[in-house]
Amino acid sequence: MSTFGAGLFLGLAPAASVAGWWLLAGMGVAAALAFLFALSTPEHVSGPVAPALGVLGRLCAAVATAGTFGAYVLADRPQVAAVGLVVVVTAVVLLAPPLPPFVARVAAGLVLAVLVVVAVACFTIAPEPLAVAPPPDSPGTAAPLGLLPAAVLLYVCFAGAPTERRERVGVLGIVLVVCLAVAVGALRQLGGQRLALSRVPLLDALGAADATSLSLLLALGVTVGCAFALRGILGDVRDLAPVGRRPAVTVGLAAVLTVLGAVLVEPTHALVGAGVLLLVEAGFRMLAGRRRRA
Repeated sequence: MSTFGAGLFLGLAPAASVAGWWLLAGMGVAAALAFLFALSTPEHVSGPVAPALGVLGRLCAAVATAGTFGAYVLADRPQVAAVGLVVVVTAVVLLAPPLPPFVARVAAGLVLAVLVVVAVACFTIAPEPLAVAPPPDSPGTAAPLGLLPAAVLLYVCFAGAPTERRERVGVLGIVLVVCLAVAVGALRQLGGQRLALSRVPLLDALGAADATSLSLLLALGVTVGCAFALRGILGDVRDLAPVGRRPAVTVGLAAVLTVLGAVLVEPTHALVGAGVLLLVEAGFRMLAGRRRRA
């Protein structure tokens, strides 16, 4: 699975809700965990626990990804847009030939470039001061104890890494720098309290920075990021399915469950589930690898 950047479109708001400005430290912890697991986690382990956790975590990530697309692209009918994305991406996974590897790299580069533009826009104008100061205990207040929950929420931003270990350090480093820049810019424009209440944090940050002219560019980045993330998730679910199950059936079932989740589950709740399950899966795989080497 490769969800580089895509998790940032949604994850900043709930992370700000629990940690405020401490979400920046949580983002660093999430990247460190992703780096650790990328270097020490084997691709294949024996037993059903890790694959089952992986499938469940990826289904949660698929629901969160589809919901993110709906919230940004069709705010009035987000569930309709989410279902449409799942249908289109599923058709591509089942019917289209495999994409050359460079296409995914170009898509990831485009998403990161859009995020860089958003970050720059957030620093080009001073934030407007709040007319009324929010209560000191409101969501979004700086809370050191929220660092770890924020790391769980933001882990999906860094899930997925190149196969070659030599590439992993560089890719994770670039993604971390870009995500930190966007997070600082959004916090600068909105503050922790306003960011915590936002359903589309990057779009609201552009509005606060008087850069709504970039909303179409942001929508393009969201579309590309969510589409390729969902494509990777469905491919991973197909690969993690039990031996003997038809790949098309597995992908179709995953798509149906994603559609149901997109209709019934809040994207932020799905993001929490994805972060927890994917972290536990990675922990199981890392322990299995150590036992194998012992």
